Amino acid sequence: MKNISIGIDFSKETFDATIMLRHEDTYKELCYNKFTNDMTGFKALEKWVKSSLKGVADKKTELLFCGEHTGTCSIGLCDYLAKKQYFMWLESALVIHRKCGIVREKNDKVDSKRIADYALRHYSSDVRPYMLDSKEMKKLKSLFTAHGMLTKDKVAKTNQLKSGVLDDAPLAKKEVERQLKYMEESLYKIDKEIEALLKECDEFSHNYKILNTFKGVGMLTIACLIIKTHNFRYITDPRELGCYAGVVPHNCKSGSSIDRGARTSRYRDKDTNALITSCAMSAIRTNNPIIRPYYDRLVGRGVHRMKALNNCKFKVINVLMAMLRNDTCFSMDIHGKSKEQWKTSA
Repeated sequence: MKNISIGIDFSKETFDATIMLRHEDTYKELCYNKFTNDMTGFKALEKWVKSSLKGVADKKTELLFCGEHTGTCSIGLCDYLAKKQYFMWLESALVIHRKCGIVREKNDKVDSKRIADYALRHYSSDVRPYMLDSKEMKKLKSLFTAHGMLTKDKVAKTNQLKSGVLDDAPLAKKEVERQLKYMEESLYKIDKEIEALLKECDEFSHNYKILNTFKGVGMLTIACLIIKTHNFRYITDPRELGCYAGVVPHNCKSGSSIDRGARTSRYRDKDTNALITSCAMSAIRTNNPIIRPYYDRLVGRGVHRMKALNNCKFKVINVLMAMLRNDTCFSMDIHGKSKEQWKTSA
């Protein structure tokens, strides 16, 4: 249990911090301050916390820093605190908002206080501290982000060319085609760099070697799963990963008036969902010995094709996680046999 929390509300140029103390069942705000979101502000925050809590908390283990995950705005301070061995808890902004009840007033100071209050009330032994990424992980994230940006631009320009809006301007059309060709070359180079990093880096090479043996799973999907799960340290359960990717259906039923049936949630990671969908479709198209028969059985029983595809997506996740859990590569001779083939060989 932690009795002292520092709630941090991030923004692009500054961040607000509120220190809150817990004494038995009462929560008291100790002090508040605003800092610049740079190295100067990080050092000033540490100095301010130490001076404010002098005689109250003298050990780093007694402090609980908590903030909302706001992307690049929060990474700098989190890295700094992790290097200094403070306990930094990054939580989803949606989770904090839902658990704070009805909110009538909103500003940076109030938000930092709410985050500090949330941290004290909901901290438990299951909370995972912010983990400092290695240089290789940071590089992989940057390459994956660059690949996504170029892919979106490529799709946009390709659709513009197909629509015919540039047919009346040959010079402009030629320029867009030149840019499109350059994007394809850039994507090829980035793909090669991602693949080389996954193969050669000691942190990723073992998991990449195992997952790459499954027919239908590509290099980008493996890179995405490694990034989103922190190389399978944060997420180890297939159902948890399935919920994160948005492929696990959930019931929505209340009383006798609400019964919408099981459906996937819209709270999902879109990148992971898109890549897992591509994997499942590729596995079906290339006759993967596990996924294709499963898909055919579902469709043969009258299951809608989209529902069958979603089941295949979850099955892909289960197979991949099982391969990592058992430290086993996929083998056609062992795992590619059907029940009938196993009975015949037995």
